Amino acid sequence: MKKTIVLTLILLLLLPASALMQTTKKRGATKSRTRTAAPTPTPVDLRADAAAAAEQLKLVSRFLYLYGRISNGLETSEAQEKRGDLPRTVADRNRESKARVVENIRNLRAGLDQLLTRFQNNSKLQIQAVKLMNANQDAATAEQLAGSGRFDEAGRALVKVAERLAEVVAETR
Repeated sequence: MKKTIVLTLILLLLLPASALMQTTKKRGATKSRTRTAAPTPTPVDLRADAAAAAEQLKLVSRFLYLYGRISNGLETSEAQEKRGDLPRTVADRNRESKARVVENIRNLRAGLDQLLTRFQNNSKLQIQAVKLMNANQDAATAEQLAGSGRFDEAGRALVKVAERLAEVVAETR
């Protein structure tokens, strides 16, 4: 029994020493680890896309400025034509002007289509591309309304186009 007690005491004394030896680190033999920072992504420059959207917004704004004057004249002369108060030559010029307005709206839509394609091809601009898609739909509505002689409603649809373009420009910068 004395032997077991002595053996147990020796094991208990050696156990903490062996446990300490396992947890202590050798200072000279280990290599120090250096953490490499994750590479910072290069910022995406969207200024050119924002400038393209701003240019399209300028075109829509200029058109709206002129459209207000033209649409009033077209609506007035269309009403006179329905009453029979308008000479035939003036009525013909009125139809030509109406066709030019619809063509100009169609050209605005073509510019929006190009801008939409540009934004859809950039993965960073998908949210803005959806807004451009909505602006394009508003422009299509304006084209249909102007074609049917509903110029006031067409103008309101064009104002929505300008508002959506302004949002796109603001979000893209």
